[in-house]
Amino acid sequence: MTQTKMPTLSHSDRIRQLAETRQHMLSMPAEQAMAAILDHPQPAALVHSFPEEDLHFLIHDLGLDNALPLVGLASNRQWEFMLDMEVWKKDQLNYPLATTWLQLLLRADPDRLVKWCFDERLEFLELYLFRNIELRVRESDQFSSDLEDGFFSDDDTFYVRFVDYPTATPESSAAKTRRDEMLRLLLRRISAFDHPRYQGLLLESVSLIPVEIEEELFRLRNVRLAEKGFLPFHEAVGVYQPLRPGDLSARGKKALRPPSPDDPRFPVPQFAATFLDGDNLFVRALKGIRDVHVIQQLQGELASLCNQVISADQAVIRNRDQLKSVVSKVSGYLSIGLERMTPSTASKQESMASAFLQRHLLADIFREGFGSALQLKWQATRWRSDSWCQSQPVDLTFWDEWWLGLLGGLLIDRPQFYDPSTAGSMYRDFLTREEIEGTARGLDQVIALDQLLEQMAVTIAADAGIRRLTFKNLLLTLWVRASIKAPPVDPVTSTIAVSLSSFKAFYTGLWTDQAGQRIIGNENKAAFLHWAAMASGQSPEALSDRLGNVFEALFDEIERELAPVEAGNLDPRHVDLFLLKH
Repeated sequence: MTQTKMPTLSHSDRIRQLAETRQHMLSMPAEQAMAAILDHPQPAALVHSFPEEDLHFLIHDLGLDNALPLVGLASNRQWEFMLDMEVWKKDQLNYPLATTWLQLLLRADPDRLVKWCFDERLEFLELYLFRNIELRVRESDQFSSDLEDGFFSDDDTFYVRFVDYPTATPESSAAKTRRDEMLRLLLRRISAFDHPRYQGLLLESVSLIPVEIEEELFRLRNVRLAEKGFLPFHEAVGVYQPLRPGDLSARGKKALRPPSPDDPRFPVPQFAATFLDGDNLFVRALKGIRDVHVIQQLQGELASLCNQVISADQAVIRNRDQLKSVVSKVSGYLSIGLERMTPSTASKQESMASAFLQRHLLADIFREGFGSALQLKWQATRWRSDSWCQSQPVDLTFWDEWWLGLLGGLLIDRPQFYDPSTAGSMYRDFLTREEIEGTARGLDQVIALDQLLEQMAVTIAADAGIRRLTFKNLLLTLWVRASIKAPPVDPVTSTIAVSLSSFKAFYTGLWTDQAGQRIIGNENKAAFLHWAAMASGQSPEALSDRLGNVFEALFDEIERELAPVEAGNLDPRHVDLFLLKH
């Protein structure tokens, strides 16, 4: 019987097939992805083809213990990336985390770990031992019993004891026990692998200069991570330096590599691209690019940009939800940047955006998008420093819940969008130009109201004794006082609040009956507008143009809260929109 010979795939076809397999697996739940990898005809080759970032996220998705088979299949290059990402805290080694990851690698493939440490990570291992062991070399005329307690040896000459340190909690005590167990096993493995080199390792580890070694390890780690976009913080934070639309043309064009059959086509991180969803301009423009070669380069550029944002935010990303949040942020500001670069009325806005993606660096487009949010922050900061409310004994709660949230999001270091519907937090990053423009309108209204109060020469006494002062009840109460021919502030008590008896007369005349429902009629609304215009020295028309929507919303709120309440049932304790004396 003749045996059918399977067709031999070319190198480029194998690369493409592996990329498709990886992309499919990364879209699966983590447990299913690992099962699919282990069932693959060549699981080691498949794991080695994973970009380091993607494998790192997958391992954390699974959990370190559950991901042990994948850790064992990972290449030395992938191991190196995991340690680079995990065992540093700023510019210093985090020794408890180094213990955790050395223990994981030791369980995954102990022989390879020992060889790898000798061949590629010797200084790292020496520094780790310097911080965690004590060494005694027994002389020929010395007895082992002469040594202090806790020392042990494989050859009766080189005696090792683990460095002791106080533990305050059961967790720290358990961590020390795990370190001792891991180190004992690791040293035993190293001794069995090459005992003369084991002895040399011990001697070198206790005689090195730790500061110099740690600085060099940190420098090399930064070089490796910078190639993937994980820049040092002082460099990564440049991604938030704003660009204006006119600056892009001066920065030149992006150089995309042309397709070539000799192109090695290194694997592109795909985890970030799997979270691109929604219907923003960036996603639509990306889908409009048909050249697979260009798409792959843009995916790599997107992953590098996400990594730079992670470094700039000094964030620790361990699972898909955290990475999805970063991708959403990057995608949102890229979309805002593209919207600023392309006219919204253009019939071919998406094709123009696709061309911009291929012409300009994604980091530059991101900076332009973020710049629109940063301009709002600068506007809010400048206004507040010289504002009327800053000169009065009030805080941001004066602007009531919605504008308090809006201002709170703009006045932090990196501005965010106020969204009360966001799960777990009321703030998130801006995602669309509409959110930028809506926030800008809200800020303009706050500034206009602040200027109105300044032009009205309103002054609030520090000891006014007002329970909860907001711009709403302040404006409305001042209107009430003007309507009942009272001065803006009580000359005796220095309070703005009005008595309940005086308010009832005003309250009765506030309402108009319309089809059985009480509303605030246009006459009263016009009276409020003319009072505010006269008190601030403006024309009613100009004031209506700037704040008409705010005033209308204020009257709508009065109707919702107080229309069902008769004058005789008013209770100052439950009226928030007017300041009433108790």
